[in-house]
Amino acid sequence: MGDLTFAPGESNIYTAKFSPSVVLFWLKTDLAVTNKRIVTKTPNTLFGLIPLGYSDAAYPLANTAGVGVEVKFSAGRAVWGIILLLISFAGLGDVWGWFLLLFAAVLLVNALSSTLKIQNNGGGTTPLKVSILEKAKLLQFRDEINARLFADHDGIRHTEAMDMQTKNLLNQQAQLNLQEQLNQSLAPNQGAQTPPTA
Repeated sequence: MGDLTFAPGESNIYTAKFSPSVVLFWLKTDLAVTNKRIVTKTPNTLFGLIPLGYSDAAYPLANTAGVGVEVKFSAGRAVWGIILLLISFAGLGDVWGWFLLLFAAVLLVNALSSTLKIQNNGGGTTPLKVSILEKAKLLQFRDEINARLFADHDGIRHTEAMDMQTKNLLNQQAQLNLQEQLNQSLAPNQGAQTPPTA
């Protein structure tokens, strides 16, 4: 997967990379938040193992109601993992037994997962699953989104407008000072060139 692309005018960018599961540590989910939106790029996989392209999305902060992190234990994966583990012990003498053992281990390791949930203003939720080993980093990313989502946007816009006004006034003052210095430097020369009147 390549890098995320940002629109002109986006600033205050925070990015992070996550593994979608404990087993697929080499694949990366790219997440970013800016002053305007949340950008995601997640790998697509076949059977949860074989990478087949990616999926990207953008969620405007103006349409985002909230974000949260969910840590969830999948009982179904755990039960199937235990069943396949017991079956694999009986068949460790051949290749299928080892294959079942590997598949059981994958199910058991991925029974616990963490998910970033992005909720829009209409109540819809988009889940983004990541490895449970990266839960702390996911919590930090959630906090970065919330810092932008619940920021005082009116106050920020006011501060930006005041900063722009201050810069304009300083530029005008600098231009006036430059014009005054130019006029002062030209005044003696003009007096020297003007012939005295009789």
